[in-house]
Amino acid sequence: MEVIFLDNGLIGKGEHSYALAAKLAEALSRRNLRYRMFGVQSLDRSIAEELGANPHFKHSLYDGEDLSRDEQRLRAIAAIFMGARARGPIRSERKTWTTLNNSFEEDLGTLPPGVWKSDNLVIMPAISQNQILGLIRYLLRQPQERLPRVVCQFMFPPSWTPWGQVARHGEQFYRDAFRLAAPLLDRVLFFTVENKAMQALLKQDFGIGAEILPIPFDGSPRKETGDGTVRLGFFGYSKCEKGFHLLPKAIELCWRQRLAAEFIIQIQHSGWEQRTIEAEHALRTLKNVRLVEGVLTGAEYAAWTSQTDVMLLPYDPVAFGAARGSGIFTESVASGRPVITSRGTFAGASVEKNEAEGEVFEPYTSEKLAAAISRLIPRLPDCRVRAAERTEAFTREHSADAYVDVLLRHARSQL
Repeated sequence: MEVIFLDNGLIGKGEHSYALAAKLAEALSRRNLRYRMFGVQSLDRSIAEELGANPHFKHSLYDGEDLSRDEQRLRAIAAIFMGARARGPIRSERKTWTTLNNSFEEDLGTLPPGVWKSDNLVIMPAISQNQILGLIRYLLRQPQERLPRVVCQFMFPPSWTPWGQVARHGEQFYRDAFRLAAPLLDRVLFFTVENKAMQALLKQDFGIGAEILPIPFDGSPRKETGDGTVRLGFFGYSKCEKGFHLLPKAIELCWRQRLAAEFIIQIQHSGWEQRTIEAEHALRTLKNVRLVEGVLTGAEYAAWTSQTDVMLLPYDPVAFGAARGSGIFTESVASGRPVITSRGTFAGASVEKNEAEGEVFEPYTSEKLAAAISRLIPRLPDCRVRAAERTEAFTREHSADAYVDVLLRHARSQL
């Protein structure tokens, strides 16, 4: 048997996919299991050399197709009649869905012949509405007795788009794909998710069963400084669905309250969100902020987060969604680090159910985020104690070996 890792999110070392691929490679090697990995054509050469990963997919998981000029003009005209200005990314859900699914189907067909052997296990660690239809169409065209087991991880809910806008058609795209997939389900094609909320969403809304696949993350424990300053961090991609635009005003309010707090903020975005651009400019004027520029490697991320006492996860409950997981949240819990997050998100529900330690804020405003920070700081010592109590069990449940165990159950079931 060979484990085949197909990830069109595997691009560079600053991405979630790289950390997962590295841990999976290590865990499989410890068990003397053969594996191959395939990422995007623009795969960082150092990843190819380190993991033996192969550049392959033309489109990234995070690509999108722009609206046509006619569609852009129609949207601008409609906004004028509504007395507003046309806002948001000029991306098309339907064009993205069509182009990326077609491309994914083509790319699956050009993989080396040894990939699609019946005794292999094919893993797709992140798949969305923009790949699932292409995968299903490809599998249905193949001789069914020769197909391997294919395990797909739904990392995003149907409301997700690569550009951070709430999807209008995602639910229907999934319904169409699942209807077509009926002959494959629980025989060739299997689905996994990161958490119970996503598992319940697939079951209730689509009638699709999915097993929980725990995403492995190493913790980066806090380094003691002894200077009395509480350091709060915001890491990952800088965009509105993750609450980046809430930070400047919230930080300014904390400064006015004379809180002994410093903020470590990663700046990483492509410049297409106006509110993100404005928030970055505002952050650069604040004195109690340390900015971390650009993409971080795993080692750089660990070094910065180890200086952080509290992780800020002010994700938009509408745009981000209530079922979507977060690698930074998982890493924070594994590290024994309290979080501040918004009500209506998976992270918020975890805090409210005492599965994670921290504060939840509502409504979704900078003022309420600042209030949550001011509530947490006085009780931070107690929060650390309770967070540390959860770390050992959580880390064990979210290890690379636990991840591989779930996957291998599918492989063994076909023997």
